[in-house]
Amino acid sequence: MPTASRPTRRAATIKTVSGRQWHLAAPQGAQLHWPDIAEHLAKINRHIGATALPISVAEHCVRVADILPPDLRAYGLLHDAHEAYLNDTPGPLKDLLREEYGTPMLLDILEERHDRIIYPAAGLSWPLPAETKQQVKHADDVMFATEVRDLKPSFVAADLCGYPPPDRVVIKPWPWPRAAEVWLQRLQEFCPATQSRD
Repeated sequence: MPTASRPTRRAATIKTVSGRQWHLAAPQGAQLHWPDIAEHLAKINRHIGATALPISVAEHCVRVADILPPDLRAYGLLHDAHEAYLNDTPGPLKDLLREEYGTPMLLDILEERHDRIIYPAAGLSWPLPAETKQQVKHADDVMFATEVRDLKPSFVAADLCGYPPPDRVVIKPWPWPRAAEVWLQRLQEFCPATQSRD
């Protein structure tokens, strides 16, 4: 009796919303399309969707950028841009995977490969200086605390133990088309080099 042939393993690629092929293991700058990133991020929910209203990664990135000093806003806007291709993995799950399988884990490596393509394409230096990473991480934590305060139905103060105080602005999440539009507007404002790309 003939044995069934094994299916050919698909290459680790995804097709973006514009139809471009994106190689997850070896991303190529030539395939980077900023409107793809904006729309993908605008359709990905933060907090695995466990909020009273959905808030997108795109809106989160805009809000992180807006609370940073002007010279760091581009880095805040792009700090989660790799999630357009790799999705938003919850922090506790990342911590668990690192604990179980060691650091760096595969996802850390893939994020770094994507950032290595994305930041220079926006005209930004890579790797990020340590101080820049620290300031962006602080703003990211402030916005996390703000999202928990405003959008988590069962929020209690203990949920924010170890986090900086939330921002004064109360979040009212945007619909995804607005989030994508504002993300792209901020990109062109903060990163003029991106205007020359399609």
